[in-house]
Amino acid sequence: MPGGSANLTCVAVGSPMPYVRWRLGSVELTPPESIGRSVLVLNDIEESATYTCVAANEMGRIENTTNVTVKGTV
Repeated sequence: MPGGSANLTCVAVGSPMPYVRWRLGSVELTPPESIGRSVLVLNDIEESATYTCVAANEMGRIENTTNVTVKGTV
């Protein structure tokens, strides 16, 4: 619902442990120094959006997206 909140958690493991962060498009939303886990706290959500979790270390990089959908009242 509009004005709601959500916590998005992304966890990644590897050797070496990857840095994990959240993006909205090309905008970085969380600090890049989170190791192994990153939590994105969304408050007062007004519109639907697609968020991307990025996990990376010197061995590579992987991304996963999640959709947050805001449903209005009818």
